[in-house]
Amino acid sequence: MKRMLMAAALGATALTGVALAQQNPAPVPQTMTPPPAGKMARLDPNGDGVQTRAEAIAQADRMFQRLDADGNGQITAAEREAMHDKRAERREARGKPAGKHGGMRTRMLARIDANKDGQISLDEHRAMATLRFDRVDANRDGRIDTAERAEKREQRMARRGDMAPPPEAFDQ
Repeated sequence: MKRMLMAAALGATALTGVALAQQNPAPVPQTMTPPPAGKMARLDPNGDGVQTRAEAIAQADRMFQRLDADGNGQITAAEREAMHDKRAERREARGKPAGKHGGMRTRMLARIDANKDGQISLDEHRAMATLRFDRVDANRDGRIDTAERAEKREQRMARRGDMAPPPEAFDQ
């Protein structure tokens, strides 16, 4: 009789353990990275979660082709201004402030224009893209992962902290 009770108790315990284990299955590890979206899709077209130097240069080349409206291999101040105007129109259409950065754009053009001819060549554009890439690639492995991107974003936000307008400024 004792054996029967002991066997029944052990069986009930085993069944309870099995039932509990099935209620909370172990999480399945995520081995695949989700596909990139938005800006990251442009920066990381193969979706592996990192941007390589080659991907950064390819992105710069695509941007150069969009900016070089007349296809002469040079980006003029007028072409850059036209691109910024289109961007401002899109932002306003979405209900966001357009921003006024005319002076900053002029300084930026001067910084990119290495030979100071008033235009940006493909080589100058690539050089600036490489410089930006190197600023974010903290460990200098030729790849920018999400941790490096997040760290650079935090640094940028900390620098801008005093300059950023309060959120209510955009509610008008």
